[in-house]
Amino acid sequence: MGSDGRVDLEAVRLFLQAGRYAEAEAALDRDPRPEDPEWLRLKGWARWHLGEEAGLALVERAARRAREGAGWVWQDLGALLFRAGRWREAEEALKRALDHFLAEEDHLGRAWALHGLGVAALHRGELGWALRRAEEAWALVRAKALGSFRNRVLVLLSSVHRARGELREALFRARQAAEGRLDPDDRAVALRALGTALRLSGRPAQGRERLEEALRASGEGARRGAALAELAACHLSLGWRREARRTAGEALGLLDTHAPARARLLVVLAELARREEPGEGSGSLGLLEEALAIGPYPLMEEALAFPDLFALAEARGLRLPRTRRAPERPKVRLEERERRLWVGRREVPLEGSGKAFDLLLLLATQGPTTWREAALKLWGEDGPGVRERLHTTASRARDLLADREAVRWEGEVLRLDSRRRWEVL
Repeated sequence: MGSDGRVDLEAVRLFLQAGRYAEAEAALDRDPRPEDPEWLRLKGWARWHLGEEAGLALVERAARRAREGAGWVWQDLGALLFRAGRWREAEEALKRALDHFLAEEDHLGRAWALHGLGVAALHRGELGWALRRAEEAWALVRAKALGSFRNRVLVLLSSVHRARGELREALFRARQAAEGRLDPDDRAVALRALGTALRLSGRPAQGRERLEEALRASGEGARRGAALAELAACHLSLGWRREARRTAGEALGLLDTHAPARARLLVVLAELARREEPGEGSGSLGLLEEALAIGPYPLMEEALAFPDLFALAEARGLRLPRTRRAPERPKVRLEERERRLWVGRREVPLEGSGKAFDLLLLLATQGPTTWREAALKLWGEDGPGVRERLHTTASRARDLLADREAVRWEGEVLRLDSRRRWEVL
C-alpha cells in the first residue's frame, strides 16, 4: 500500500510478472476499483492465471473502457483469448492493438502486437504468416533497439521454426533467447523454448535440464502447467513412462485456461496410451482428436517427437497436421540490386541489420576474405576498432540466417559456410 492508502498498481504488475498471481489478486482486493481500466486489467490477468475464466471478461471490460494506453489493454486481451484457444478473436483484438500503437508511433507496442499476431497465426497452423509476423517483429526490435522485448520475439521465432521442422534455426533462436538478460516472466518462457527445441533435436537429456529450470521459474497456475506439459513430453522421449505420467497428472489440473499447453499434454497422454495399449490405439485416437479440436499446433511439431503415434493415427484414418524435418542448411539467395535476402523459401527483413547484408554479399561474390579487406570494402578503413565492428557485423549476419556457422572467422580470414549453397542475383 502507498502512503495514501491505495495499492500501487505498478507493484502489482511486477507481482504478476513474477508469477505471484494469488498475492497480486489479494493486493487488488484490498483496494477495489471496478471503474478503473488498469485495475480491471490486472485483476483479470491474475484471475485468469489462477484458473478462473471470468478473468477474461474483466480484461475485455478494461479494453472497452480504456482511453490512455488502450493498445496495451487490447494486447492483453488478445493474449488471453489466444490462451483460451479463441484464435480468430485473439487476432481481432491484436489488430486493434496494432492500430493504436501505429497511431501513437509506439514501436514497442507495435512489436508486441506483431508478435501476438504471429502467435495467433502459428496456432491456426498458418506457418508462413506466423514466420512473416515474427520476422517483422524481430526486424523492428533490431531497428529500434527494443532490447526489453527481444526474448519474446526470439521464442516465437523458435516456435515457428520448430513447427516448420527447421530445428537448426529453432535451436539457434531458443539459445539466443535463453542467453539474454531475462525478467522472471521471460525466463520461464525462454527456458521452455530451449528445452523443447533440444528435445525435438534429439537431445532430450539436455532438454530435461532446461525444462526443470523452467519449472522452477514458472511460479504457479497455468504457467507451471505449461512447463509440466513440456517436461512430461521430455520424460516420454527419454523412455521414462512413470515420470511422464506423474508429471502429466500434475499438469492436468492446471491447464483449464491454457489451450496450447493442454493440446501438447493430450499428445503426451496419447503416446502413453499407445505404449500401454499395444495393438489397440482407440484411446490414443480419442486424445489426438481432442488435441486437434484445440488447434493444429503443437500437433505439428510433436509429429517429429512421436512418429509412431502419428503413423498409427494415419493408419486408422485420422488426418493430422504433420511436420517433417526440413533441410538443415537451405540455399541462401542474395538479390543485390533490390537488397533482398532469401533463406530457402523465406524472405528475411533487413531492417536493423546494418552492414550484415553487405558482408554476406561480399563473401558470396569474392569468397574467403581477410578481415582487413572486408573492413576496407565495407567502411573504407581498417584502423583501430574496425575489427571489433566487423565481429559485430558477422554476428548480425549469422542472426539473419539463424545459423551460428553461416559466417566463419578463421584466424585473419572470413568465409561463408561452404556446406550451404549461396546465390547472388
